[in-house]
Amino acid sequence: MLLDDDFFKEAPHYNPGMVAVVRAADLKIFFVNKQFENYLGYSNKDLATNDVFFSNIIEQYQHDHLVNQLTYSNDSPDSLSGYVIYKLKNKEGKRSPYYLYASEIKNNERYGQLYFFLLHPDLSKWGMPFTSIDSKELFLEQFNSEHFGTYEWVIDINKVLWSVGVYRIYEVDDIETRIDHTFFDSFIHPADKERVERATEQSMQNGEDLNIEYRIITAKKNIKTIQCLARVIKTHANQARKVAGSIRDITDQRSIENDLKNKVAELNQSNKELGEFAYVASHDMQEPLRKISTFSDRLSEKYKDVLTGDGQMYLARIIASAQNMRTLIDNLLEFSKISKTGQHFDPVDLNITLRQVMNDLELVTEETGTVVHYPKLPIIKAVSSQMKQLFSNLISNAIKFHKKDVPPVITITCEILKDAERYKHDLNPKKAYYKISVSDNGIGFEEEYAQRIFQVFQRLHGKSDYPGSGIGLSICKKILEYHQGTIFAENIPGVGARFVLIIPEEQTEKPVTL
Repeated sequence: MLLDDDFFKEAPHYNPGMVAVVRAADLKIFFVNKQFENYLGYSNKDLATNDVFFSNIIEQYQHDHLVNQLTYSNDSPDSLSGYVIYKLKNKEGKRSPYYLYASEIKNNERYGQLYFFLLHPDLSKWGMPFTSIDSKELFLEQFNSEHFGTYEWVIDINKVLWSVGVYRIYEVDDIETRIDHTFFDSFIHPADKERVERATEQSMQNGEDLNIEYRIITAKKNIKTIQCLARVIKTHANQARKVAGSIRDITDQRSIENDLKNKVAELNQSNKELGEFAYVASHDMQEPLRKISTFSDRLSEKYKDVLTGDGQMYLARIIASAQNMRTLIDNLLEFSKISKTGQHFDPVDLNITLRQVMNDLELVTEETGTVVHYPKLPIIKAVSSQMKQLFSNLISNAIKFHKKDVPPVITITCEILKDAERYKHDLNPKKAYYKISVSDNGIGFEEEYAQRIFQVFQRLHGKSDYPGSGIGLSICKKILEYHQGTIFAENIPGVGARFVLIIPEEQTEKPVTL
């Protein structure tokens, strides 16, 4: 019936594009041309026999998009943005991308408001990354810069075609210059020329894409680093016909990366030298300190009856200071040892480690009435001696900073680290981690000091109140870093402090250099 209608007899049957006439109210299709039939399978005979709706041809989620496009086309019918990309389903159910342009047809009394649809199949290799011409143009705009360009080398006539971007990168002002392959290669830095030629020849032979980074000396004698991506286009006889490629100026990017590498190298060297200095200094201080302690003890033994009053007080202070110095040196040596590489990771049963620590601290736990609650702990890959030192420092710390007249209660918990926490601490997503918490009922600390307490020699209390070197928690932090984990502290108001250890179940074979 529709084919006999004079209105549709005037429709563009042989338009080179795909054409359809669609009603706005329900997206019913009233007319299609031969191209539409060839691509999507629907003919005008199908339309005369059964109702066919464009909403059934497009994806369901794009229905609102099409309605919006029709509304927008009324306001700006000549806008290039009238083109939108849809995936259309042909009569057999196969889906393919198409560009669709819609323009309003004057209101028809019989059929209501109609729209003229012009469609073109998307034959590109983009794989539908765009939603419209707008998004495609926006994507392409990022390449219209001084840092990007494309080229083609037509091999048979030895002619190279440059885009404007390549002229800018190579700083060639005369765009009328005839460019051949020799001219193109003349910009390559002499130190990189052989490598580039070898890679290009290999790509021409095996047909693989070229992806290479090298330096150029521009027409204005500036050195730049570029990344070149190229593809060899061959004939049916498998002969290389041309090379199509792109060039990106990555000079600034590589400069920043090299600066960062140099800074990291300098920092690693500085840390190494600092560790070596701490070790040597601590080691060299042992002998004079031993003499101070020896002669102080002899003075105390031989002349204890002679020395009275201030003399005994001065000698007692010398002995106490020497002991504090020995503790500080021992801790410095321990701190410097952690930074040394070569300590291998082996399976460590943390249950055994904790029992060893509790045996070592048996006397102080009995004297203070300390109670330690802990669950079954995992077996992890670690340095056994460092794990023992880690738990010893944390438990000793909790005992030391207990409330007056309140026996210390230390609670250890262990769980598998959740994904959200792994992301929060920027940890390796491919590794399994354990979260071990050591909580106490001690004096706690102000939250503002949560980071400071892990710094070397940082003390929140005087030596007379709480003795120690101020290195214990720094050693704990160093141990966790060596094991590619982390540690942080939390103050629990009115309760005490909590130290949270996050440590991987497995380790890389090569220990981390700190």
